[in-house]
Amino acid sequence: VGAASSTSRRSKMLGQPSTCASVGARNRCANHARTAGWKRSRTSADARAVMSPSVRRRARRCRAACHVGRYHDTTMPSERIQRRIDALLDEAEASVSAGEWTAVSEKARAVLSIETGNEDAQAFLTMAEANLGAAPAPTALPSATASAAPSAVRAVPESFAAGRYHVRKFLGEGGKKRVFLAHDALLDRDVAFALIKTEGLDDVGRERITREAQAMGRMGAHPHMVSVFDLGEEGGAPYIVTELMGGGDVEGELEKAGGALALPRALEIVKGVASGLVFAHRQGIVHRDLKPGNVWLTKDGVAKIGDFGLAVAQGRSRLTQHGLMVGTFGYMPPEQALGGEATPQSDLYSLGAMLYEMVTGKPPFQGDTPTAVISQHLNATPVAPSWHTEHCPPALEDLILALLAKEPAQRPASAAAVLAALEQIDTSARSRSHSDSRANPLDRLARGVFVGREKELERLRGALDTALLGRGSLVMLVGEPGIGKTRTTQELETYARMRGALVLWGGAYESSGAPPYRPWVQVAGMFASQDDVTTLAPLMPPDVPAELSRIIPWLRGQANVGEPEAIVDPESARFRLFDAYASFLRAMATKAPLVIVLDDLHWADKPTLQLLQHLTRELPRLRVMIVGTYRDTDLSRTHPLSEALGSLNRESGFLRIALKGLTRDEVGAYIQAAANVSPPARLVDKIFEETEGNPFFLSEVVNLMTQEGTLSEQSANEIVVPDGVKEALGRRLDRISEETNELLQV
Repeated sequence: VGAASSTSRRSKMLGQPSTCASVGARNRCANHARTAGWKRSRTSADARAVMSPSVRRRARRCRAACHVGRYHDTTMPSERIQRRIDALLDEAEASVSAGEWTAVSEKARAVLSIETGNEDAQAFLTMAEANLGAAPAPTALPSATASAAPSAVRAVPESFAAGRYHVRKFLGEGGKKRVFLAHDALLDRDVAFALIKTEGLDDVGRERITREAQAMGRMGAHPHMVSVFDLGEEGGAPYIVTELMGGGDVEGELEKAGGALALPRALEIVKGVASGLVFAHRQGIVHRDLKPGNVWLTKDGVAKIGDFGLAVAQGRSRLTQHGLMVGTFGYMPPEQALGGEATPQSDLYSLGAMLYEMVTGKPPFQGDTPTAVISQHLNATPVAPSWHTEHCPPALEDLILALLAKEPAQRPASAAAVLAALEQIDTSARSRSHSDSRANPLDRLARGVFVGREKELERLRGALDTALLGRGSLVMLVGEPGIGKTRTTQELETYARMRGALVLWGGAYESSGAPPYRPWVQVAGMFASQDDVTTLAPLMPPDVPAELSRIIPWLRGQANVGEPEAIVDPESARFRLFDAYASFLRAMATKAPLVIVLDDLHWADKPTLQLLQHLTRELPRLRVMIVGTYRDTDLSRTHPLSEALGSLNRESGFLRIALKGLTRDEVGAYIQAAANVSPPARLVDKIFEETEGNPFFLSEVVNLMTQEGTLSEQSANEIVVPDGVKEALGRRLDRISEETNELLQV
């Protein structure tokens, strides 16, 4: 109870048994390790270099691996103690791979008891606490009948608050608190006593937790909020005393149902939650971590919200350095995933995700990793609930999809508006998929589905992590048309934005009339749309804006930007321009780490590629990652990009990643995720054979078969090639010589 995680439901959401390990230390990138000689950990506070296993052990012993090869004078422990530390850290790493987060926490704490400042142990402890924190939070507990031993070996105190609260048993531990069943001797009643964890927090974090607890206490009683009886401090840590719930939580009710809840029951619960949100929002309190595990039930089944604001109060709502999201990513609004301010509309998004799951039996977005799920929250449109169930009236479906709008302004105006809409739902109304013969079959498709590419993404994330430390690089994503170069880069963009990087896009065009340097002009324009370019002036030589105005005319409208100096020699003018853009790049990177995406470089003009070559030499000293995409099938030996690649390949930090077709299993996973059906094996084999795993071909075929209602085994021999695929195949054939075409026709 409390600390125990609901593995089955989170595994269903992620599509794998271990919820978060694949984004952290478990899937470390061997390719990046071989390329760079070390692997960047996303776990430690100062992002130290973590070596490959054999090298890492030597690094622990000498304690000299710090940042990018620089040394410090940490005193080396004795050999015997160091062997003990190494053994504990190896055991912790093995437990990470197994997803045994309690064991990870125990091993890390054991190391820290020997060596207080051990960075590896601190990293593992942070990872373990984050994963334990993703379990249902034990603010108020379902019952006092179940008990669990503390996850770390510690004595259970006899009482709190000078003897007022007598501890009867330990109930559970999560990443945020330890909870006990206690008896209030003063008022003669059993309560849930939650002792908030403050380890690793500074004074500001502790003060914020205290303010949040006080805010909860000031809200007063409400029939759909867990009542707060008392607040205080014990041993420097704040505590909260709440009513003891006896009916479990909504997460447990979903598990017992084995899927969707009966529609009247789902509406009963969500009305109660909406009523509680109305009460909280009117007092300026935003929950920020609403999920089934935070909605508790009385013995009579009445829903009550618990655990207001504690996840954000601890300052851990953003993606941490090891790539994990605190809170439950399955219900997290887009703005909160990117570290933005949580508003009442953020709670409404989470409410919509909860309601979607209660009605359909599955969360709105699923994926193999937390980052994949978060990416869909940011970019994908959920499948209409009526495609999952016959029991979703049109009015309810419209409300759910409105709650899940990406932009907060597009969601309902308030929890009160949601509650009013819920009161109007006619539970006897039939699902739109049955009542509306004009329903578009394509509405059943999940948009933005992304499968596979784990190895490629791990290399991209590794390059980004290195760039965040000030060692930038150029990565080229290569492949045939439709293979997923841009889509893979969008997945990287999600990760980069969660890491606090600014992502700027520019693209080349097939048209021969495009002006030179167009991708770089687009990058500058995108930066200007998000920030005031005049703030960069103190960070650059005074003549840079004028030089850049040669290719970026709108700069001349900015204050204090004069005319560029007249230069007769074209080569001198070009180098002055290149140096000016390099200064501009350095200034932008001073304000925030950058990821610059240059799409479709096979269409780029020669000046654009020359500027890329010039800037690439600057990257090893900048917090900048440049990602270029191109079609290798479009290149000849004399192509400008072929010539540029010959030079770029010799630069340090250059990385080429070739994308191939999806595997047969990945094709099956795509069909299942996109069309919400379990495709017959024979159909998967046929589609894989016809598309060769090309994601564009695959999506076109699935779209067409969904529209025609032919996603079945019987249609495996009747797959029709859509026009979009025919056009792409035609372009392939256009590149083949006339003689070869004639031979193929024969």
